[in-house]
Amino acid sequence: MKEIIIDGFRMMQVSENPKILVSLKSKLDFSALSISEKEALLKKHFKIDSYKDFQQSHGDNIFGIDGASFSFDGFYASQKNEAYGIKTADCIPLILWNPKKTILFGLHCGWRGILSGIIEKALSSNPGIEVTHAFVGPHISYKNFEVKKDFVEAFASSKIDIDQFITRNDGKTYMNLRSLCDKKLTKYGIKIINESSLCSYENEDSLFSWRRDKEKSLRNVCLSWF
Repeated sequence: MKEIIIDGFRMMQVSENPKILVSLKSKLDFSALSISEKEALLKKHFKIDSYKDFQQSHGDNIFGIDGASFSFDGFYASQKNEAYGIKTADCIPLILWNPKKTILFGLHCGWRGILSGIIEKALSSNPGIEVTHAFVGPHISYKNFEVKKDFVEAFASSKIDIDQFITRNDGKTYMNLRSLCDKKLTKYGIKIINESSLCSYENEDSLFSWRRDKEKSLRNVCLSWF
């Protein structure tokens, strides 16, 4: 991974094929641009054909898999030079692809999305069964992700055992979202290309965090395309 600057916008370059970039905080914030402005910037520097991102609602709708919807928390793409963005501010941006570089998924994986089964939905879909690799993008680390009783009860009511991902310390409960995500990916035989992820909460100079900044927070955008 390396940091690059594009017309004043800081980006972390993760991979060349698929192309994966994560926008970083700077005087110019990529997430503050309109979709058309983002598309123009990416066309200028990367010769893409199009760009899309979506209204996200912590659900399991996937663009390209589900029908028309007001919001999508993921996308499926199969065409080259069609770029997509997943917006996060503590949740996990998850990018998935196959060896032939013909199938690409991007998923917005907060705890609600994971609880709703968005990972399983993508990987059990017809194109998803060919996926072999994943990038788990920047998100809040477990030591900063304090959760309450209703959080634990929500998983319990869905018969999802998260005890192994929970740490209790000084009367507080913390959740390891990355480990839960990793376990789900491993179940499908997916190879994760990064052993660790940057913490959105701790890296204040580079990443936005809703837990840290509340209403002042913008979004980190994880971009990907073939």
